[in-house]
Amino acid sequence: MYQDVVTGAPDLSKLHFETMQVSKKGNILEVWLDRPARRNAWNARMHHEMEEMVVNYAEDDPEVKVIVVRGRGPVFSAGHDLYEVAAGYASVGKPGGWDPHRRPGPTGVWYCSKPILVGVHKFVGPIAWAFLGDADFVIATDDTRFSLEQARMGGGSAGGTSRHFHLPPKVWKKLIMMGGWMSADQALEYGFVSRVVTRDKLDEEVEKWATEICKVPLKQLQAAKVNVHRQWEAMGFLTSFMQSRADGHGSEEDMEWFKKVVNEGLVNALKERDTPFDQSVSRV
Repeated sequence: MYQDVVTGAPDLSKLHFETMQVSKKGNILEVWLDRPARRNAWNARMHHEMEEMVVNYAEDDPEVKVIVVRGRGPVFSAGHDLYEVAAGYASVGKPGGWDPHRRPGPTGVWYCSKPILVGVHKFVGPIAWAFLGDADFVIATDDTRFSLEQARMGGGSAGGTSRHFHLPPKVWKKLIMMGGWMSADQALEYGFVSRVVTRDKLDEEVEKWATEICKVPLKQLQAAKVNVHRQWEAMGFLTSFMQSRADGHGSEEDMEWFKKVVNEGLVNALKERDTPFDQSVSRV
């Protein structure tokens, strides 16, 4: 549940991050996804660090008013670490990187009572896009591609995300059923992102928004965010997790594709997956 009680800040220097860089500047907790060699793909460790370590630290530090998340390297995040997923299939016949005992429902990011501001550039893959859905504000560069192309092959659950609350139903169907994608301008049109800027203006715009957020009293920020999230929950947000457990993982085609990832490499597997599709049709 929401962590409404602040108990005092832990020592940030004692937290060991493997997939991101985290530092505090005044009232801002700065987080950089830092797996550029893997295009900042989310593996099990990154999920843990974001959902448990970052969120818990921010909740416990009364000085933190906003969490700002960015990505190192050429893209914000390719999405899921498909090598980790494929390795699970190769060893135990199930997607790797998931906790089999985890109950269906929102992530720790959803229950964070403090604002989360994200600056994205170039590419946002499926699981990274799900993270943005649970964040509060998104600033995107004008060349950003928001991708759900993984739904073509390799799985693409309609659950585990709040994106279906952000987007019109037929847009969401296009994305999740056909493995579609949208541009930054389209994301702005649907209200999924707050601003679209050129790449050279991203840092400046993110800093501007973080500074504005910090001008609001912390208790007011938290009360406003928690109230909005609880309103969504009253409209069926939590129930939707229980109704959307089906996904593409486990089909014969899915298994064969992940074998190609293991045996032939991700680049070749993605090329084989995506080449037959018409980009003009795939775009929302």
